[in-house]
Amino acid sequence: MLRLVFVLSLFFISTAGDLEAKSNNEEKLTRLQGRWAGLMPKQSKIQFAGSMGMFSVGPGWYYGKKEQWETDWFIGFIPKMGGREGHITTTLKQTYSPFKLRIKENLYVEPLTAGIYINKIFGPYFWSKLPERYPKDYYFWAVNTRFNISLGQVLKLDLNDDLLGKDLSLFYEFNTNDLYFISAIGNQTIRLRDIIGFSFGVRYRIF
Repeated sequence: MLRLVFVLSLFFISTAGDLEAKSNNEEKLTRLQGRWAGLMPKQSKIQFAGSMGMFSVGPGWYYGKKEQWETDWFIGFIPKMGGREGHITTTLKQTYSPFKLRIKENLYVEPLTAGIYINKIFGPYFWSKLPERYPKDYYFWAVNTRFNISLGQVLKLDLNDDLLGKDLSLFYEFNTNDLYFISAIGNQTIRLRDIIGFSFGVRYRIF
């Protein structure tokens, strides 16, 4: 009898341990799945101009309590011009939109967006290190990499549909980069319109 009780006790202890281990494994799996889901892109953009190429497209993420932060990664292209080959560009962009205003049902405006981004151009004409054909310190900057800032606005239409997605937006931005800004300092012949670019595009949020 004592042997039976002992065997049953071991069985229940073992079963309880297995259930606890299974529960812990399920919790870990749930957390891992949540982290992977957080890495999935939630939006995509296509943008015209903006010192990123003629057209750029790529995935992105939005986050924050009010969904005010965006991180986007673009691939763009510069078409063949002046006998030079076309070039591919890549851009990493961070955008902040502090608030939005409701115009009418399902239609909103984000009155101010501020962005900072770095753009790199690939190709033999755009280099990061000064070629030997130039005298030392002839250029103090890398031709293939630019740091940019932008200001703009967004018009957003809420979709909130399982098939159509979360929302669709139109946006525009004014931008400049480090080289333009440095060149304009102390140079009275360079006007504001010479260093400011304009771009526009579409943002689509999936979920």
